[in-house]
Amino acid sequence: MIQLFFAHWYTVFFALLWGTALLIAAWAARVAQFFNLRMPRVVEQPLATKFPMVAVIAPIKGVDTNTQENIAALLNQDYPNYRVIFAVESADDPVCALIGAVQANKPSKHIELVVAGPTISRGQKVHNQLAAVESTTSDDIFLAFMDADAHPAPNWLHALVSMLNSHHIGATTGYRFYVPSNAHPANAIICVLNAMVGTLLGPYRRTVAWGGSMAIRRRDFFGFGVHDAWQGALSDDYVLTWCVKKNAHTKIHFVPQCIVASQAAFDWPKAWEFAVRQYRITRVCAGRLWLTGLTGAALYISALVSAPIAAIVLAVMGSRWCLIPMVVFLGLYGLSIFRGWKVLQAARRLLPDHTAAINQVEFWFTWGMPAVHGANALFLIGAAFGRIITWRGIRYEMKSRTETTVLSG
Repeated sequence: MIQLFFAHWYTVFFALLWGTALLIAAWAARVAQFFNLRMPRVVEQPLATKFPMVAVIAPIKGVDTNTQENIAALLNQDYPNYRVIFAVESADDPVCALIGAVQANKPSKHIELVVAGPTISRGQKVHNQLAAVESTTSDDIFLAFMDADAHPAPNWLHALVSMLNSHHIGATTGYRFYVPSNAHPANAIICVLNAMVGTLLGPYRRTVAWGGSMAIRRRDFFGFGVHDAWQGALSDDYVLTWCVKKNAHTKIHFVPQCIVASQAAFDWPKAWEFAVRQYRITRVCAGRLWLTGLTGAALYISALVSAPIAAIVLAVMGSRWCLIPMVVFLGLYGLSIFRGWKVLQAARRLLPDHTAAINQVEFWFTWGMPAVHGANALFLIGAAFGRIITWRGIRYEMKSRTETTVLSG
């Protein structure tokens, strides 16, 4: 009787585990398919013909391989009415000389350089952004934020602010797509994970802002409470998302034209540091989102591992039911390959200039997807412990979404 009891509940447990994992995998595959089909069509839609003044704020630190190219791309936008405010921590930063040279070579461009100084109570990036915001005026109708390591397309700014002419939209956002500079497995895994997250954007209920490519009306930046909330914040985008959605009860619009390419060169230590830091920030600033990701990853990996083991055990026992868990395994694997393939197709269509680089990691978008999911689960688990991160050489302790302690730097 006891044996029958336990056998019964093991059956129910695995049925629920495998069934739930298959449903989640099917949903994720459908989302990727929808993204692949719809987003390239959205890109072709006409943009607004109004051109209000925009202050583009670009926090920047140091000179990397692509810094000069990224600055040039930012200064050559197909938008007639904007200025760029670069914000640095220190006047001794080497990038100041580069920006000064750009100002001398492009006197027709409205370029400003703001020195924010070191932070004492918030993230250095947010500190730089707030210093730049203080340089804006009421003539700046929109505020746009761009990460210095991103390479915007010529229509990036026009597309980003176009939907802000609709008053039911509180903010707009693009997203980053990591373009691999090499085929290192750690590099590939980060690129694939980042791309999969991007496909979840689109419907208003799921869209969150990404700080490297987002825009908001200047009056709403203050009116929605973003300016006040940033005073002690580490994360610019999660806090802006909270203020727009929870404080103002408006929507964040995802703009696929504003997906920006960013060069990726991760090895295993860098990949671990980056992914755990991002997920740790998510856990503190958007705990439910992190928990949802952890639960989904745990269900997928548990089902993917347990199904073939169960098939082998049942086959050894001579049970005719051994085919069921094998079908579950093949279904999960097949759906993950389908999802990855659709994400890969979307990446090629949205970033045609980077197709060759993206093709370096094609294996990881398809057959290597179980390894990607496994790494993702480890990253999520690693983020479950502690509130301390190191970002750009500065150590922070995140006490809450809007409270940060600078430990060293």
